[in-house]
Amino acid sequence: MKGIVINYQRGRHIIYTNRVIVKFEGIKNKEEASKLIGKKVLWVSPGKRKMFIGKIVGTHGNKGSVRVLFRKGLPGQIINDTVFLINDVNILKELKNKIKEAK
Repeated sequence: MKGIVINYQRGRHIIYTNRVIVKFEGIKNKEEASKLIGKKVLWVSPGKRKMFIGKIVGTHGNKGSVRVLFRKGLPGQIINDTVFLINDVNILKELKNKIKEAK
């Protein structure tokens, strides 16, 4: 399932670069979005072919957006870019192998 990063999670005085808000296609309300909590999300950087893996930690608002927490801060290129929901660990291993082969 694909999603689009809307923005970083922000406070009044700070922007959390390791937390982003994502809107997945087909998710219309808070109840559907709450079913995704705990699943993994993958973003592959366009230039260096680095993989960033995050975890959905909660919902954001009532229209189906979710909050995703990553370990490291993310670059600004992630905004309006596509992320992928990972349902299976084997898919993640295959993607890692493809990126290693591309290098």
